[in-house]
Amino acid sequence: MAAKATLPIEIENRQLGYKLFFHLKNFSYSSTQFSIVGTIRFTELEPTAASEALNWLKNRERTYRGSAKHLMKSILDGTISQQGFAVYRDKVKGKLRSTNFGFELATNLFPYETATLVTPGSGPNAYRIEIKDRMEVHYTNGFTTSTFYKDVTNPVSWLEVRGGYVNVNKDGTISNPTDVAISGNMGDARVSGMLPLDYKPGSSVARQLPTNSSARRLQEKVYVHTDKPYYYPGDALWFSTYMNYRTPRLIDTLSRVVYVDLIGADQAITQNRILPIDSGRAAGLFRLPVTIQPGKYLLRAYTQWMRNYGIDQFYYKPIAVLALNERIDITASTPVSDSLLTITVDKPAYKKRSPVTMTLRLDTMGLTNTMEGSFSVSVLDESTVTPIQETGSIKTELNSFEATNEAITRFNYPIETGITIRGIYKDKKGKAKKTTLTLLPEDMGRIYQVPTLGNGEFSLSNLAFYDSTKFVVKPEEGTVVISPIEPPALPDKLPDVAFRIVPSNTLHRLAPADSLKVKMLQEVKVLGKKTIRYENAYGQPDVYLKGESLESYATVADAIAAKLPAFKLVYGQTNWFLIWARSSVPTSSDLAGSSGLSSHEPNLYINNVLVVGETAGDRLMQLSPTLIDHIEVNGMITSNQGASGSAGLINVFTKRPTETSSKPLSLLKVRGFDRAIPFVSPNYGRGSATTGPDDYRSTLYWNPRVNLSTHRAPVELSFYTSDQSGTYRIVIEGVTSNGNPIHSEARFTVVE
Repeated sequence: MAAKATLPIEIENRQLGYKLFFHLKNFSYSSTQFSIVGTIRFTELEPTAASEALNWLKNRERTYRGSAKHLMKSILDGTISQQGFAVYRDKVKGKLRSTNFGFELATNLFPYETATLVTPGSGPNAYRIEIKDRMEVHYTNGFTTSTFYKDVTNPVSWLEVRGGYVNVNKDGTISNPTDVAISGNMGDARVSGMLPLDYKPGSSVARQLPTNSSARRLQEKVYVHTDKPYYYPGDALWFSTYMNYRTPRLIDTLSRVVYVDLIGADQAITQNRILPIDSGRAAGLFRLPVTIQPGKYLLRAYTQWMRNYGIDQFYYKPIAVLALNERIDITASTPVSDSLLTITVDKPAYKKRSPVTMTLRLDTMGLTNTMEGSFSVSVLDESTVTPIQETGSIKTELNSFEATNEAITRFNYPIETGITIRGIYKDKKGKAKKTTLTLLPEDMGRIYQVPTLGNGEFSLSNLAFYDSTKFVVKPEEGTVVISPIEPPALPDKLPDVAFRIVPSNTLHRLAPADSLKVKMLQEVKVLGKKTIRYENAYGQPDVYLKGESLESYATVADAIAAKLPAFKLVYGQTNWFLIWARSSVPTSSDLAGSSGLSSHEPNLYINNVLVVGETAGDRLMQLSPTLIDHIEVNGMITSNQGASGSAGLINVFTKRPTETSSKPLSLLKVRGFDRAIPFVSPNYGRGSATTGPDDYRSTLYWNPRVNLSTHRAPVELSFYTSDQSGTYRIVIEGVTSNGNPIHSEARFTVVE
């Protein structure tokens, strides 16, 4: 297709305040490319008001920032990084590109060095910039929702130069534009984004401002469903998160990382989880240590992107942790139902330790449209946990978006699609330095080339790994320090629990069956294993715990109780006991006297020296996990331990002086995603339902993700009742594919 014009084409640009007279020389268009060649004369428009003139100045500045002229001027001045540009070249020319920038940076891109590209031109104030390879340009101070890569939000462009040189003047104006092919965001504006050749920007460099409409369109919210409304020390706090988006079609574009914090009364974070978002969902667990101080806690959930909209947009839920001799003073709420979700059970009543099958059906009430939904399910013992009507449910918290803050002027926090490593590199003299770091993860899966800025800062984003991963850093000379993410502040007004906490005449009953029925590691496939030298006198232990796996716990006792389901940490009036529950388990009534608890404790050794004169629980409560090299655990062992060996043996080995010295500076330890831990409950169908420890679980069943659809068969879920007769409640929350939140409940009875 071609076009021509005998007279100048007059274009009035009311966004920039110019009238353009375009003298078209050549125009061509095909399915793969287009070309517009001509000369333009600019004249200033007359503003109708001072506010319009101010808007024109702002728009002209915004148009210049991130443009080809801005890039060329930055290369001339040697300020490319300071001006917000990052440029790259291909390692392999012509290689098929993916839409994942993190992957491309690791495999096919490396920094484009610009310091030696500039040479004098043919006249005064004329220069030549050598660009012989295709240049990929990221303008990191900008923001766009239209980019080639799915994991970045800054504008991305590509420059290819015929002849290998760009001719520019001292202001960065290109004098051979027909030789420069520009694609990507730089080429989108075309005539509407043109500025006069003599345009000069202001001295300030501002990050591109998001418009109010784009801020609203990109807003997201999070909601958290917990298995219970309140907890006791030693409980597990299971939770499932739901994301909601003002623009649902952007579900794959917005955040894929959610942060969940458990915050104490002193407003300090006691535990936190970093979880990957999959199809708008994530799930996790907080283990409340038995030593936790009873009181009012706060559950907070957010994404880094949500921080742009203010901390008031986060999700907050009050969490009460009661003492063992406390209860809540409230009448159980009446079950609520939702017409879109029906819950049925297979029997009108059940016996103790009997199987229950519940059926979940999504119903469109006669509508022909197909509907799907994702839900989380909790089953509670009402005699142990009193159901309450919480002030904030999924229907009130997830169904509405508050007006965005009009004061938002920039997006300071990114859309995260994976783990991000940020840090600062300094050379061996302690000076920040611009260089390229090589990061090699311990699994040797991929090598990352990471450029640093002039101030030594670097960032590597969109990583996907779990737990803690070590990275070897090159060059080894100098230091690399990880920059932690500063947690958000808390708002002045926080939600409070909707009930009173009062003393109880009976102690809350321990429920060890939650962990005693766990059978771990049914099948382990070992591809490679480092030889471990066992140090106790009983050969290979049954369990070997590395010290670094314990560092997230407050004490060694808490770590053992959390990692080894067969152990339970209990308090017997004056002492802590770490009991090994096998054929019998102490109940709450046993806590009246501690003489029987000591017989359930394993023998405790520290560096092969037997601990005497104090309980294993007391000694382990005094040990910091940071001092531990490893722990070896044996079950029932040989007769030379005597009768006391029937409860097993724990041997704790502390770090040697050489091991506690600082680690090499070339080794980084980076925290990844927290793993999802499955909920495990007893299966009384595999053996006798009349033997084994007492079962007084408060949460009988928890499933953080159940998918339903109107065009598929209803979903059946099964579990076993406990030893407690009475009323049980099923609580289901979730959201449908069209964004409707659902909260539905049902009851069933267990008889003697």
